[in-house]
Amino acid sequence: MSVPTHFTSGRSGQGAAYVSDHEGSTHARFMRLSAYALAPLGVLSAWWLAGLVGETPEGVRAEIGHPFPAIVLILFGVIGMIHARQGAAEIIEDYVHDPALKEQALYWNRIASMAIAGVWTLGIMLIAAPR
Repeated sequence: MSVPTHFTSGRSGQGAAYVSDHEGSTHARFMRLSAYALAPLGVLSAWWLAGLVGETPEGVRAEIGHPFPAIVLILFGVIGMIHARQGAAEIIEDYVHDPALKEQALYWNRIASMAIAGVWTLGIMLIAAPR
């Protein structure tokens, strides 16, 4: 019979090594739900984009100009960047130990993900805009 080792947790104090703090449950749930959303959005986005191969620019604008394809493409880009930002933030929090550098990395991670999602959304809207 093995006796669990004891440790001191930031949230629950002294406890057994096999006791969870439930610290990552919200993050894990968010990542799982965003991945569930990205699966069908990714399939639909790939299907529409593959169908546009060989189209003229006017044909691409006409196809993406419909509300459903444009919304699916925008949601795919935005949810994908939120998912990527959360994943990168988790890596930064786990492996960057200098507090100042960690704060800078998290800041630039947030800025870059918002910029990429914004450019993606603007690009889809410009393609879909009537001429």
